[in-house]
Amino acid sequence: MNVHNMMEEIVRNCLKELMAHQSKLAALSEKEQSDVMALALNKLPPKYVSTLKGEMFAKTQLRAQVETDVYRELTHAIDKVLAYD
Repeated sequence: MNVHNMMEEIVRNCLKELMAHQSKLAALSEKEQSDVMALALNKLPPKYVSTLKGEMFAKTQLRAQVETDVYRELTHAIDKVLAYD
């Protein structure tokens, strides 16, 4: 397994959830989604894993611990991206 930042997956999943529940976000283009993710990830600490066990831990425990921070940063990033357009 390669080393990868689990925060990317967490941010991606949280963004998809926001888009599914907020009609104004459902229309975000691929570029806008990428911009939102990049802005949010730059404000969040990376969470690297290198093993399947680490990935499983991150998917269960880590998400619950950082979800509030992720949603806060996604909200700020969405505001910036939508204001720019």
